[in-house]
Order: sequence, then C-alpha cells, then structure tokens
Amino acid sequence: MGTREAALENLDKAMMSRHRPRPWRSAKESEMIRRLAFWWFTARSERPSARAWARELGISHTWMQKLIREFTANSTKAWELQNDRGDPTFEDLDYARERTKEMRKRGEIRPFRRFRPG
Repeated sequence: MGTREAALENLDKAMMSRHRPRPWRSAKESEMIRRLAFWWFTARSERPSARAWARELGISHTWMQKLIREFTANSTKAWELQNDRGDPTFEDLDYARERTKEMRKRGEIRPFRRFRPG
C-alpha cells in the first residue's frame, strides 16, 4: 500500500492532465438563476417555498439551498448585481436559456441527459 504523499502526488498528476468538464449551462443562465434566487431570498412579502422556487427556476432544491447558504454567509456580490442591473425577470432567464441551447448545439456545454432507470 502506497503512502499518502504518493497518493496525493498521483492525484495532482491526474488533475493536471485532465480537461475541465464542460459546464451544464451558460454563465449567463447561471447568473440569472443566482439573481432570481437572491430576489426570492430578499423578498419581503409572501413567497413560495424554496423547493417550489427551485422547481420554477429549473434547478435542484439542493443547489437552491447552497445558494441560500452563500447569500447568508456573504451577500455583497449579490447586492452589487442587484444595484447595478436592477430586478431580474423571467424574460431575462428565458433569453439566457436560449443562449444555453445554442451553446449546447455547438458542443460547448454538456449534453442534456435525463436519468433512465436501467
């Protein structure tokens, strides 16, 4: 059995030669999802549950929870985006999703695959 140092060295070598995986969605779509999640997070009136909002955004509720933790820890960047660009809209999200589709057709983004039980 090898040492911990040898294992870490081999891991470093593997990571150096490996290509980064392609993203699941465009950067613009990810930004719009973050902005809409922050918009939900800072809402003062009645709002749907985090799970329902995540479903509306087309993301997993676990990613929504991660975003909420991120906003709770440090929301400075999100506030700056909010101040610079104003309230996000679902039309902006639709536009960003069209961009993602175009990038997927060109092979710049991972292909969309649904889980199929075997």
